[in-house]
Order: sequence, then C-alpha cells, then structure tokens
Amino acid sequence: MRVVFFGNGAFGIPALRRLIHSPHKLMAVITNPDKPAGRGHQLRPTPIKEEALRLNLPIWEVESLKEPSLPERLRALEAHVFVVVAYRILPRSIWELPPFGALNIHPSLLPAYRGPAPIPWSIMAGEKVTGITIFRIREGVDTGEIVLQRSFPLPEEWDAGELTRFLSQIGADLLIEAIEGLATQKIEPTPQPNIPDAPYAPKLSTENTRISWNRPAEEVYNFIRALSPEPRAWTTFQGKRVHVLKVQRLPSRRVTHLPGTIWQEDKTTVVACQNAPLQILSLQLEGKKPISGEEFAQGYLRNQYMHFT
Repeated sequence: MRVVFFGNGAFGIPALRRLIHSPHKLMAVITNPDKPAGRGHQLRPTPIKEEALRLNLPIWEVESLKEPSLPERLRALEAHVFVVVAYRILPRSIWELPPFGALNIHPSLLPAYRGPAPIPWSIMAGEKVTGITIFRIREGVDTGEIVLQRSFPLPEEWDAGELTRFLSQIGADLLIEAIEGLATQKIEPTPQPNIPDAPYAPKLSTENTRISWNRPAEEVYNFIRALSPEPRAWTTFQGKRVHVLKVQRLPSRRVTHLPGTIWQEDKTTVVACQNAPLQILSLQLEGKKPISGEEFAQGYLRNQYMHFT
C-alpha cells in the first residue's frame, strides 16, 4: 500500500518507524513548519520532522490545510491510505482522497475520551482499563468507523508519560495490522457504538490543571500522575505557582488538617487532602529547579504547618 503520513507530536514516531520497516511504501510525511521555541526563539522542527529527517524521508511542511493546491498535490501521490497521528483535524477535501481512507491512532477505547487529551483524562478518571482505537476519519471529532480496537490494563502507578510510551508502541503495531487487514479485506470497519454519556477529553489548560486539595486523596493522586511529566499539575504556595510533579499514596487514615495543609512527618513531607494525606515526592517552584519533598520542607516550611492553595 502507498501511504502518506500526517503527524507532529512524538506520539507518532513509533508508527512512522513501523511503516518504514513494513512492506508498505511511504510517499510523504506531512508536518507543521518549524516554529520559534525557547528563550532564544530559535526555529524548532516538530518531533515528526526530526525523525523524518533522520530516516531520510520526503517531508512536506504544510502551513495551512486549506491551501487550495494541497488536495491535488496529495492526489498526485496516488496513496491508498493516509495515516494521521497527533496532527490537526483534516478537512473533508483531504480525508476523502485515498480509497482506504485516512486512519487515525487514538489512545482510548472510542467512543470514550474523544478529544485532544485522552490519556490524561482517562488517568484522572481512575480508569483501570484503556486501549488503542484505529479509526477512519470522518466529520466530527474522533467519530469515524472503528477499524481495529484493543484494550489493556492501566497500571494504577503509571503516569501519563509511561502510558503514552506504551500506547504509542502498541498503536504502531495495530496500525500495520489495520492497514493489512483493510488491504486484504479481512477487516470491515464498524460504526462506533452510540454511548451518549461517554466521557470526553478536552484540551488541557491552566484552569483544568490546578489541583483541588479538597478532593479525596485517590482523586488527587490520579490527577497529579495524569499531568506528569507535562503539562504538570499546579497549586500555589505563598502566592507563587508550584508544580507538583510526583506524590505517593499513604495508608488510609483520617486527617484533621484542612485540605492543602503541608507538614513533615517521619522525615517525609505530606499534604492533606479531603480524606487522607499524600506524600510529596517532588515538586518545582516557579522559576526554580525540581526538588524533593524533603528539600522543599527544609527550605520553605518556616512553620510546623503551612498551606498550598
């Protein structure tokens, strides 16, 4: 099969590598143009472009998917299928071009967690099972027919980074299986089930990544690991933002302190939640380097009890 790959983020790198080592022919890699980044505002390529350069692949940097000539340029490649991973929403004029459709790798069990941030939101919800869905792109966000879907246990200690690495590798393998299944007609895409109350996974923002300490400790634990290593859960301490990077659950017990109260206990630093404390393993104060919970206590806890807000 002749394949065109659309991608920006690192989640798509394993799929790109698997395509290169498959019997299929990669015709082009479509990605965003370089953008200024960092303090020096130097131009930085997308992770997909970096990998495509390393693999010596043909790269198209596309500023706008509404570029009038783009559909015809793509049509000239005579691709059988498009692969879209961690990219942008394709317009109909593009996804309807290849005969086998445009396939997307989505890291959830659709229709659950449609949207741009399925991995963090599934961890926040305390899900015990997650998975990968390969689906055909259609109108609407993540609504197309399911080509292939697999579920996996979600370890309760994994953070978003660990789950992302796992699902990106699994997704790459399932993508090849899906392409070959379509090519041989051994797979017939099926509509997604209609589940009106399926959870959604909206874009992460400053507003929805702030820690609420007055929630149960298990929920706060899931919230913090769901946002690690990026974009990181945050709170405030003495008027400044603090990113809480990693916490550990403690044996369940009643707490008498207000939620957000911080103190030292048996050489550990703990914080009160609604029903139990959590041990703080690492955090990062605004403008500072990451430090351990113990270093934070030694350097910043001037009183026996202080507070995150």
